[in-house]
Amino acid sequence: MHRQHSVPVKVVDLGTTIEADLFSPVAVHDFMSLVSVVGKENPRVDRNPDRRYVAQGIEKSVCSIGREATATVYSFLNRMFRIELVFDRCESREEKAHSVLAMDATFVYARCDGVDLKEEDFDTILYQSIKARNSYGYTRQGQPGLLDFRWSRFMDGEYEAAERRYVVNFSCSVRDEVQNQMSHMDQSHRCLIDVDNSDPTHWSATSMYESFTPGIIFDDVSSRLTANRLFVDMPAEKQAIESMRPGLQAMVDGIEAGIVDRLATKESKDNGVSNILGAGN
Repeated sequence: MHRQHSVPVKVVDLGTTIEADLFSPVAVHDFMSLVSVVGKENPRVDRNPDRRYVAQGIEKSVCSIGREATATVYSFLNRMFRIELVFDRCESREEKAHSVLAMDATFVYARCDGVDLKEEDFDTILYQSIKARNSYGYTRQGQPGLLDFRWSRFMDGEYEAAERRYVVNFSCSVRDEVQNQMSHMDQSHRCLIDVDNSDPTHWSATSMYESFTPGIIFDDVSSRLTANRLFVDMPAEKQAIESMRPGLQAMVDGIEAGIVDRLATKESKDNGVSNILGAGN
């Protein structure tokens, strides 16, 4: 599946800014602008839950890799800058045809059925490479963000903020079927996360489920199953994000201009009513 990247522009107020974020660049800083009261519209806020900005030049491609994973690739001007791998760990993944309602058409999709929790060779090899670097940390099951920052430090300079966003949002979260199946097993589970930030053009992170029986000194690990992998060319991603800013800013400016016009119309109407009622006389 291949399409242009887009970002949500659901809420805009007069203080909205554009941030350096690939997925949520539109920032509303007034908390009250984010609160929606049923039956009462805030004239200073423009809401549209379906509104999105389509980023010209940034493309998104999604494909399946056998039964194991789904790959999402982002590119800018035909250069890949981000690859996300989610390990679905399907028992089977077969192409199926589905008829589109109210249309004389069908589309083919690869359905992921069942859960395969067998540790594969790539799981073992990947863990050995992570162990050799010895810079991994752990999170609590289902909780994003690292609790044990064992690698040296975050990157300094222009990419530090981006790296912090990557790490905070990175975890072992995958298909519900996988997580539910693991919760029914006898062993305890935790999420191992490894980050390699030695080269900003080849930044990478890996998350891996560990099933283990707690021990007095050492835990007895029964299996390690890869959950997610992320690869980012940070300078190229920064260029792609910057390419969104002019068009996205123009869109937000247009929405804000509409808010200003609406406020001016409301003020004029309120003043007219006030004059009719003789207020201020």
